[in-house]
Amino acid sequence: MAESAPLLRVYRVKSIEGSNPSLSAMFLKTLLGLSLAVFLSACDGEKTQEIEWQLPLSVPTDPHASAKAKQLPDWAVNNQGSATVVVLNKATTRIFEVSVQNGSTEKTNDWSIQLQGLAQGLRIKDNTLINDEEVSNPAAFVALYYRDTLMYEGWLYQDFPELFGMDNSHWKVWVKDVTMPPSSQGDDNNNT
Repeated sequence: MAESAPLLRVYRVKSIEGSNPSLSAMFLKTLLGLSLAVFLSACDGEKTQEIEWQLPLSVPTDPHASAKAKQLPDWAVNNQGSATVVVLNKATTRIFEVSVQNGSTEKTNDWSIQLQGLAQGLRIKDNTLINDEEVSNPAAFVALYYRDTLMYEGWLYQDFPELFGMDNSHWKVWVKDVTMPPSSQGDDNNNT
């Protein structure tokens, strides 16, 4: 079986008759030092620059989260209906669902879920919340408390559960089945 080659080979320099051994050693040291200096200067010549895609990601501000969503519109508070809120414990993968009527609170599994507003077709235009019934974008404005600690207050969208909502390492919460009776009030229920 063949031996593997060594990683580093050491060469002996034979002295040449009539040469000065200390001069040869000094020449080799100088040559080695210059080679090392050239190598290191090539590495240190450039400053490290952070490239945009290497910068840490920052969590964008959720325009749908509270500050009471820049004052929750009356039409959202007054809309009749319900929503089913789904809570997932990421550690255990246990899921439970709670159906809540608009304007009421349901408590279960250490959670208190308040449904404060509903929209059938929620849009934001010029920082104004609009309930556009010609658009299918069901949403519920919720306040989520876990063991009496407010975890999230804001809009949750039925069709976009991953885009907006509570950002938490232990829990995932989304809304499904936003149910509202057909509007019979016309324009009273639509804009701002």
